[in-house]
Amino acid sequence: MKNLTLRTLVTGIFVFLIPLTVLSASREKEWKQVEDAIKKGLPKTAIEALDPIITAAMKEKAYGEAAKAIAKKITLESVIQGYKPEEKIIRMEKALATAPQEIKPLLLTLQANWYWHYFQNNRWRFIRRTQTAKSPGSDFTTWDLPRLFAEIDKLFSQALASSELLKKTPISEFDEFLVKGTMPDKYRPTVYDFVAFQALEFYTSGEQAAAKPSDAFEISADSPIFDSAEKFLLWKPETTDVTSPKLQAIIIYQALLNFHKNDTDTSAYADADLSRLVWGWNVAVGETKSERYKKALNAFIEKYVEYEISTMAIYNLAKTIKEEGDFVKAREIALRGSKVFPNSPGSSLCKNLITEIESKSLQLTG
Repeated sequence: MKNLTLRTLVTGIFVFLIPLTVLSASREKEWKQVEDAIKKGLPKTAIEALDPIITAAMKEKAYGEAAKAIAKKITLESVIQGYKPEEKIIRMEKALATAPQEIKPLLLTLQANWYWHYFQNNRWRFIRRTQTAKSPGSDFTTWDLPRLFAEIDKLFSQALASSELLKKTPISEFDEFLVKGTMPDKYRPTVYDFVAFQALEFYTSGEQAAAKPSDAFEISADSPIFDSAEKFLLWKPETTDVTSPKLQAIIIYQALLNFHKNDTDTSAYADADLSRLVWGWNVAVGETKSERYKKALNAFIEKYVEYEISTMAIYNLAKTIKEEGDFVKAREIALRGSKVFPNSPGSSLCKNLITEIESKSLQLTG
């Protein structure tokens, strides 16, 4: 579900500007020293101030604070080395070697994101490179696209391998490491949810197409991708493309749905299910795609009519109909979505869509 955020990783320099109110109260003075040093352009001084914070946070098992301090330290060290991406990644590998299991999955996720950001900032380099039979060296700046994506896949797989621990860890325990978004935590209540959706952002990216093999796995619109969640969970896709990012995405969506299917609060289950349907719309192929997707959204709306997440489905339905050119029907549906749960994120999106449609209508008639 685009346009709305839940949690994001502390991955860049912007983290240094987070207000001190979200930092550890017991080490507020130490964190202020870090912030002051950064503002003065003294990264070495900031690093020196971070070391005792990391030691104390680890000792107290304040893992969210420890993870953030480690990420800050590594980023600052890369700043000293001229913002070289390889510096961050090499230092994170060393940090991972000694990191406690409680924070290792998030550091692995951060490392995967750093690789992903490197690709996004250097697309032109990878477009020029062709895959070779020769085994790539350890310098990732020379890798071809399949090799880079394979490394990101490995990191996310390692992070998700700790699923049992992550499922028991409330997302709130890492408040200091993860930046809050606009959606409440009930939609992604555990660290497992966060890591799984971070992985899904990678596996469901349209940029995966640039590295797909000749026998790439494709999702038919007639497959269970648009079936009910219960039928989707029984799906076992058959493909020779066993490393397909689409296949990995299906596996993760199924794992998320299985994890939350018996929750008292349906928010996380419904969120994963709707995300699955929207992704299916983006990747499925076949003449029945539009019909099946809209039918699935209507079924979702009916099932969750008493819950505010239904407005997100209403928005996606209205948006799809708008894109098909039926502005009148799209506005009618969006208007309905804007009135139920009027303070919900989905309602806000519906209101924005109505404004877009009315603006388009004025342009056509003006």
